[in-house]
Amino acid sequence: MMRLPVSRVNASILGALAIFLGAIAMTALGLIWQTRQNALVDHESQAVRFTSGAVAALNRSFLGVDVLLASMDELLGLSQRGRNAINPKTANQLMSDAVQQSLLVRYVALVDVQSRVIASSRFADEQTTLALPRGFIETALGDVSSALAISGPALSTSSEQGVLYLARHFRLADGSQVLAVAELQIAMLTSVMVQGMDAGGLEITLERATGQLMASIAPKYTGSAGVTASPTDSAASRATAPQAGPFPWDPAQSVASSVQRLPARLSGEPAIVAAQPILYHELLVTASIPLRYALQEWSNRRDLIVIIALAFGLMTLIMGTLALWYITRVTQARQAMAQSKNNLDQALGSMASGLMLLNAADEVVTWNPRYVSLFPWAEAMLTVGLPFRTILEEAARQDMPQASDEERQEWISQRLSWQSMQGAIDRQLATGTTVHITQRRTPDGGAVIVYEDVTALRAAAAEIEQLAFFDPLTHLPNRRLLSDRLARALTASSRSGQHGAVLFLDLDHFKTLNDTLGHDTGDRLLERVAQRLTACVREQDTVARLGGDEFVVMLEGLGKTSAEAQAHARLVGEKILSSLNQPFRLGVHLHSSTPSIGATLFGDGQKDAGDLLKQADIAMYQVKATGRNALSFFNTTMLATITNRASAESDLRTALVLDQFELYYQGQFAADDRPVGAEALIRWHHPLRGLVLPSDFIGLAEETALIVPLGHWVLDAACKQLKRWESSPRRAHMALAVNVSARQFRQADFVSQVKSVLRTTAANPKRLKLELTESLVLANVQDTIEKMNALKAIGVRFAIDDFGTGQSSLTYLTQLPLNQLKIDQSFVRNIGLQEADAIIIDTIIGMADSLGLEAMAEGVETSEQRDFLYAHGCRLFQGYLFSRPASLAEFELQLDAITVTPRAEVTFSI
Repeated sequence: MMRLPVSRVNASILGALAIFLGAIAMTALGLIWQTRQNALVDHESQAVRFTSGAVAALNRSFLGVDVLLASMDELLGLSQRGRNAINPKTANQLMSDAVQQSLLVRYVALVDVQSRVIASSRFADEQTTLALPRGFIETALGDVSSALAISGPALSTSSEQGVLYLARHFRLADGSQVLAVAELQIAMLTSVMVQGMDAGGLEITLERATGQLMASIAPKYTGSAGVTASPTDSAASRATAPQAGPFPWDPAQSVASSVQRLPARLSGEPAIVAAQPILYHELLVTASIPLRYALQEWSNRRDLIVIIALAFGLMTLIMGTLALWYITRVTQARQAMAQSKNNLDQALGSMASGLMLLNAADEVVTWNPRYVSLFPWAEAMLTVGLPFRTILEEAARQDMPQASDEERQEWISQRLSWQSMQGAIDRQLATGTTVHITQRRTPDGGAVIVYEDVTALRAAAAEIEQLAFFDPLTHLPNRRLLSDRLARALTASSRSGQHGAVLFLDLDHFKTLNDTLGHDTGDRLLERVAQRLTACVREQDTVARLGGDEFVVMLEGLGKTSAEAQAHARLVGEKILSSLNQPFRLGVHLHSSTPSIGATLFGDGQKDAGDLLKQADIAMYQVKATGRNALSFFNTTMLATITNRASAESDLRTALVLDQFELYYQGQFAADDRPVGAEALIRWHHPLRGLVLPSDFIGLAEETALIVPLGHWVLDAACKQLKRWESSPRRAHMALAVNVSARQFRQADFVSQVKSVLRTTAANPKRLKLELTESLVLANVQDTIEKMNALKAIGVRFAIDDFGTGQSSLTYLTQLPLNQLKIDQSFVRNIGLQEADAIIIDTIIGMADSLGLEAMAEGVETSEQRDFLYAHGCRLFQGYLFSRPASLAEFELQLDAITVTPRAEVTFSI
């Protein structure tokens, strides 16, 4: 074969190298140009999308305000009335109600041509002058038809915020003209504009075609909120916002947004500028993306392309250099290969794995020391050319001493077959060592056999499998293995038609054992329980531990019918109950434990493992709820109960968020039928169930801890009502008593919560009375006294509700700073029926009198009850005889119907 001279080969390599470098440079330049164009086009599209979205949002917003102002004629009857026929109070209320329906408008006023307020959504604005921008009224009245007029930016005198004024003029019946004016905060308008804004450096303006800037958002002018409105009628506003000049082209000539390369409308730097008019008063929405932002990502990509091109160029240079080196140093490479062979021989000698090399005739070519250390019996017989069969025959005698000659010959033949020489096997030696043998045929027909000691590795793998699928404490299958077995059992059940069962078991009061005797003792109990459970079932059944004190028993092959399967499962469950009810010896302790077992069957339909465990768990909790230490099978009623409870809890949480609650009031009266207070009762206006009484949701609120925010709502609503009554001479004396739940009272910050509500509502604390139950105050008397004294110091009063039904004690009555005892209605109801209740009432009244406390009777429904109570010294009454619970409006009508002026002392409870 003819070889080219080295110089010609080198020249060819250098030429190819130059071509590759040129191609890399051209490709890089093309990519840089293309990515720049793509970046500009992409940001132009972003600007157009934003302006289109902002225009649509602003059109909807301005149209909503326009509709609101246009409705003032129909709402107030302007065209049918004269100036003096407009009732300010009625108009104020109607306008206030209308404003509450708008998301953008917070203030609407009806003004005359001198800017005097005729009516407004703020009741306090009567007979004031609205500070409108100069010339706005003339502009608004200039249109022949009543059209929407929009002012330039201004500062609101009430909020010191930038606003726009929108107005429509109306002609009254007497010929005079008025304006319906809406105040629109620029900050809210800009929030509508920026929805969906995601382009870096984006500058946004709302401006007239003349260049008057109505609102703007720009990164360099943003404050802490990220958005700045740009009013222009004050020096302060001009100092904080840029001004835009007249718009350089007319976007209104195009249906779609116009986009050009121009100076940005705010910063003035080169930018992509898109603009589109809205429907009102030649207003434009512009979006400016400075080119330095639009090309920011492109510059990063450009740098990356340059780096990659340089890297490829460098790699090409390196490869060319290596090629030159290869050609010029081929001899040195051959010498290096020879040296490598020597190094390889040394490496084989130091291998951690045993090695044997066979030729095509399956004769020994070479081996390494590690092979001899694994098979020491082979050292004396090993020699080059030794048939591998001879070694296998000796290996069979060493590792298979109990096997027959036929079995050994079969094993040797398998090892020598071509197929077995092309894979990997594990071999257990007589010494207990596990050797992993990898065998590969060489191209010349020989074989390379590698022997690796994997004893520790296999032991570790077995341990890992044990940890992955079995509970380390009880050595029972864990949740993962149970799920796998349960899935297989379901498949087998669907094929065979045999039913099975899942029993979910939980130890009763296991936490008490852990808390009293320690977790080590608890672990010993779990081990004993696992042993007894295993003894109660068949070998093909599964006992698993899910965690904690929860166990699952899976029974298979219980019968062809569900009735038969349930009977068998019940027998097993009762056997488990009997076994676990026997005392456990735990070290020096003899402990009695009981289980609660829930069961469910499978085999009737398609279920998965998760559903079965959930059903058995639900049945188990049903046992917990009905007394524990029993077995219960799942039924759909259980699931419906849990579902209904979850739905009710969700509805209650929604009611708190949506403020679906209302306070009702029931009057409290003195002996001469004068009203001296009221009891407030919470009601829930459910969207589907209608009016819901407390008895239907207070219990659920207590169980789910929602009673705390619910109680805070009641307290806040009551204090707000107290404050409103202060302005009414007939109600200024009214006081309210709030019934406090135990969970709410036990909050660490309960006192600060009450003080905060009183402070924010400005209610008189002396008109607030908190009602506590006897069980609440006895739970932690010292804590109760401290909290009551802290609130008593600021004037809050206290009463014991339903007195006589709990564990009454003169000791705590003398310690607590109480003001009133409320006689429970169960005693009042039995007046004249049970003499014992009459004695109790007399005792309570006497006790209150001796302690200097008021006594109030609840549930008074007949004149005979009132007369009896009065005769025994009770002077405060509440019940259907006097009034029924009513809404605030109905209750105030009841008060207005009373001709006697009530005295100042009032009690109130919820």
